[in-house]
Amino acid sequence: MPTRINWAEAIRPLLHKYRNKKHPLDYQNVYQLLVMVVLSAQSTDDAVNKIAPRLFDTFPDLATLAQASPEGLWPYFAGIRNFAHKAKWLSDIARQLGSDDKIPLTMDGLVKLPGIGRKSASVILRGAGQEPEGIIVDIHVIRVAPRLGITKEEDPKKIEEGMMKILPRDEWDAGMAMSFLGREICRPKPLCEECLMNGVCAYYAKAAGAAARSAAPKKTAGSRKTAQKSPAAKPKKTAKPKTKSKKVSKAAKPKTKKAT
Repeated sequence: MPTRINWAEAIRPLLHKYRNKKHPLDYQNVYQLLVMVVLSAQSTDDAVNKIAPRLFDTFPDLATLAQASPEGLWPYFAGIRNFAHKAKWLSDIARQLGSDDKIPLTMDGLVKLPGIGRKSASVILRGAGQEPEGIIVDIHVIRVAPRLGITKEEDPKKIEEGMMKILPRDEWDAGMAMSFLGREICRPKPLCEECLMNGVCAYYAKAAGAAARSAAPKKTAGSRKTAQKSPAAKPKKTAKPKTKSKKVSKAAKPKTKKAT
């Protein structure tokens, strides 16, 4: 993997895979999307989808929602975290706007509404078919973006700012694409071998390198010693067998008597 990635190019396969994929919230119009996005903060999309049919049967638009008190909405928000605050926000939004056609479709207009930040506004703009004015950074993107290596930040605001500088505006749907990748593949326990981004992914490169190192046979101290070339030993000289030399005794000369 190259040390420097051209992310504007590298992100294209991911954008191609998830381009125009509908958000997991099961909405039918911008009003429903706005309400469901507010409810989904710190709650799962499944939990919001579960309560949506009954809620929208009773309150089909902002005009009818404006007639309800926050407390009157509580029974419709079963299983939704922080439901009391969300009921107050939605009641205030409905009374402030009055009708569905008054829903703002700009980042500045949406973030002025209670309970809507940049991420929520970007989700609404995307669902409404508007040009992006930011990059969606949800809990999945906070996990996926640093793993890929497109950012080292963990703060959502800094992640968004960094990616907006790296990617051209027509690729700002990368945030939602990363969110889908995080839901399907790049989970807390990622399925790296199935991921179309593993060729440029810093997390995968690091994991693959660690696996290769652990699989390599370890050299022991003994094997290192034997691997070293030692100078050829000189052949030992074999000692010749010693033979005991026998002393040859001289024959005794016969003694001769002197003549008298």
